[in-house]
Amino acid sequence: MAALLLFLGVECILKCISPIAYASLSVEKEKEMGRRLVLQIEKELEIIRDPTVQQYLDRIGERIVSEIGHTPYEFRYYVVKSPDPNAFAIPGGHIFLASGLIIMASSEDEVAGVVSHEIGHIKARHIAQRIERSKKLSLLSIAGVLAGVIMGGKAAGAMMTGSVAASQALALKYSREDEREADQLGFQYLTKAGYDGWGLVSFLKKMHRMSFHSPATPPSYLSTHPGTEERISYLMERLRDSPPRGFMENGKGLKRIQTKLFVEEREAQTAARHFQSILKGKPTDLDALFGLALAYKKMGRIDLAIGELERARHLSPQDGGVLRELGSCYFLNGRLDDAVSLLRESLVIYPRDILSLYYMGRAYQEKGDLEASLDSYLRAKEINPDFVDLYYSLAMVYGKRGDRCNSHRNFSTYFKKRGEVKYALVHLRKASQYCDGGEEIQEEIRQLKRALKEETKEM
Repeated sequence: MAALLLFLGVECILKCISPIAYASLSVEKEKEMGRRLVLQIEKELEIIRDPTVQQYLDRIGERIVSEIGHTPYEFRYYVVKSPDPNAFAIPGGHIFLASGLIIMASSEDEVAGVVSHEIGHIKARHIAQRIERSKKLSLLSIAGVLAGVIMGGKAAGAMMTGSVAASQALALKYSREDEREADQLGFQYLTKAGYDGWGLVSFLKKMHRMSFHSPATPPSYLSTHPGTEERISYLMERLRDSPPRGFMENGKGLKRIQTKLFVEEREAQTAARHFQSILKGKPTDLDALFGLALAYKKMGRIDLAIGELERARHLSPQDGGVLRELGSCYFLNGRLDDAVSLLRESLVIYPRDILSLYYMGRAYQEKGDLEASLDSYLRAKEINPDFVDLYYSLAMVYGKRGDRCNSHRNFSTYFKKRGEVKYALVHLRKASQYCDGGEEIQEEIRQLKRALKEETKEM
């Protein structure tokens, strides 16, 4: 049964159901369902929290969403640590991409093509139209199936065994019409955003070729997005009216993100050997030096990471990513003044670089300069309020400054964003003892209590 579920597909889990209750599922209910599903899925899967990866995906998503017209959704993007190339969408505007999918992309256009297709599913409300049986299925069961599908391979079987009962309640027929509509919308959004429509086609062709190399275990993307040959033919027809530009977007941005994800996916030693082998033939390969440094950093060999990054800096003195990583390694090595100096240089090149601000805040915090530390953290929070670790650091700084109200409020936010509602509630209750504006906090407490009650009910 677990193996069969892999071929039902993620959208099938939520779409292959009679749309009887569609009219009763409001957008607000759909968004609330999505929020709760995300919390469950995050317990099943390892989400890559690197802010630079997040910023990269957010930029692609924002560029596409700006062309889709009015939408009630706030689209959110997540990268799952999984080598199996796949992607799926859930109610409310949430899109998950496996790290393996991004790594195998040849261009930003291909990544954008997948994102636009998933946005098409959400915009057409394909998912919302198929949740007629959702009341009979626990969110925990649905999350387990979703997690198994994106992981693929043996991991899928292990993760899905607990969801067999849920699978038996689902119809087996998959809607290819929904796939075609998502392609139509996705292609439109993709090209209007200035991406090459060929990116979506080239990615589908790549997946299709992979299925011939390993027919027994085809890529999960084909399992969860069927009708590949038909979809390619249709998109090729569309391309006749919108011919490819002759190039696709790639550049250093995607390559760096792929390097980071490669190191995230693999054991540190394996990643290090990979980049060492590249450097034997090309000793000045900047991305290989960068990747090797990240692998050493993952091992805890900060001294070796610094050596590789200093070589990379010599090759490219104005590379903001290299400066940021070197600055973070200086911080981890206790070289606080050097860390601050390099992170400032990085911010001149990339003023909105979250990690540069975060590590600069940590360096100032270690130096005892709480005001400068707080300023760095708050600047980072303004750019990306979803960077979870920021709230822990903010709570610590406020605590050292004697501001118990903001310390406990930030601890509460930290645990809430991690899905640990019980601890979020504990800190919010403590905050209510020290903060003015009690009614606002009391309302937050009531919301957390309701969330905790729902969480307990779903368990």
